Amino acid sequence: MSNLTAFFAHNKKQNENIKHAISKKFVDEQGNPIEWEFAPISPERDAELKSESTKRSMITQGKRKGQYNTDFDHFKYQRLLTVESIVYPNLNDKELQDSYGVMGADALLGKMLTIGEMADASAVAQEVNGYQAELEDMIEEVKN
Repeated sequence: MSNLTAFFAHNKKQNENIKHAISKKFVDEQGNPIEWEFAPISPERDAELKSESTKRSMITQGKRKGQYNTDFDHFKYQRLLTVESIVYPNLNDKELQDSYGVMGADALLGKMLTIGEMADASAVAQEVNGYQAELEDMIEEVKN
């Protein structure tokens, strides 16, 4: 039998945050792009984001009348995951939101980044949350 203690909570390695320069538009005093910081979210928060990205609608016609369709909006989930994973800059900062004339972290991110930068941020969010295997597929999907 293998060493079961390796699976004990105190032996579990913690996921590390990832720092990545998402945009060349935000620079420090020396003109270098500022790194954004991404952190993994909890499984409980992930379940909430998936729930927010899922819509149920009742079927009103045909053989399945009265039953429900469940539609998962992958793009909404990906955006929510990206917003939730960014810890720096603080997208919930009121002063930062006010500077762009928006309310909410999601709206702020949409104003701050181009669609290409958003795809880059989304890829980093996927990586920090352990989706490395799907990262290349997602990048190809965004490119197409």
